[in-house]
Amino acid sequence: MDNKDQTRQMIEYHKAAFETYYNSVQMLQDQTTKALDNMLKQSPWIPAQTKSFINEWISIYKKVTSDFKESVDQNYEKMEDFLNAGAEAPKTKNKK
Repeated sequence: MDNKDQTRQMIEYHKAAFETYYNSVQMLQDQTTKALDNMLKQSPWIPAQTKSFINEWISIYKKVTSDFKESVDQNYEKMEDFLNAGAEAPKTKNKK
């Protein structure tokens, strides 16, 4: 097994670990959002403006995490392209 294969396996492992971590964070965020929504619905003493701020904060957080995931996916794709390009490049030797 050469270095590129080992590197490819390592990148695949890190990508799978990141996917698992990200999915866990997303599940936690979804559960927290649902609990917060229930609390806001059951609390009439909280002003409407505060509720709108909280909802805006939640939507911003979701957008930022989605953008982060997209960025990470793009960078993993670039790394895979880099490794594949290196594997396909012809090797030439200079003879003197």
